[in-house]
Amino acid sequence: MVKIAVSGKGGVGKTTVTAMLSYLFAMDGYNVTAIDCDSSINLPAVLGVGEVTPMSELEHIIEERVKGPLGTFRYNPKVDDIFEKYSKKNKYGIRVLALGTIEKGGEGCFCPQNAFLRAILRHAIFRKKDVLFLDMEAGIEHLGRGTAKGVDMLIAVIEPGMRSFETLKRIEKLASDIGIKKIGVVMNKYIDSKSSRELMERINHEILGVVPYSQCFIEADLENIPPYEIECEVESFETIKKRVVEIIMSQ
Repeated sequence: MVKIAVSGKGGVGKTTVTAMLSYLFAMDGYNVTAIDCDSSINLPAVLGVGEVTPMSELEHIIEERVKGPLGTFRYNPKVDDIFEKYSKKNKYGIRVLALGTIEKGGEGCFCPQNAFLRAILRHAIFRKKDVLFLDMEAGIEHLGRGTAKGVDMLIAVIEPGMRSFETLKRIEKLASDIGIKKIGVVMNKYIDSKSSRELMERINHEILGVVPYSQCFIEADLENIPPYEIECEVESFETIKKRVVEIIMSQ
């Protein structure tokens, strides 16, 4: 049972990395669940399942399952049927869900939506050869409110550039704060240059792999087809997947 969060600055390719790894794990016989935790929901389309109802929009169900009498809340609402009903599987058997947006309350406020969505995450994995991918919000928002707490590994996706590198440093701090010990870095959209090589030398965590800049991903997006179906940099992602498995198996 493995939970992997994918985070990074907006536009670096988190969703692409999540989709490619989800596909490769599924092809290797794993039961894969991929959850879009971004308010801009793109992962279902990239995985070829079309629109998925965001969990946060199930207001009447959240009201029924989470809120108790006299203004109380249930911290462990029943969600197993919701998980099945509002997820979709693509033709490779990858189960896809979308969390949607959680409105944050004041400090100390218990948010019913938050409890409901966290229950969804707890329910998502329950068998031996399951892998759960969390395609996180752009930047570090979900790490800040602890949605990724309890994951086995965080994959930080960066691209050559200082803004992406600065985001990585903030991700490192927040990951440490919520107890994530395994952090691996994927360098995406890589173009070989002196500055790119120097930037990579400054990364303190293991680089799981490098994905070269490729027009293939743009073509897949324009044609609205999953990038793995036209084999966009599959070899690069195979290397990343292999290293992820090695790291997880060593725990």
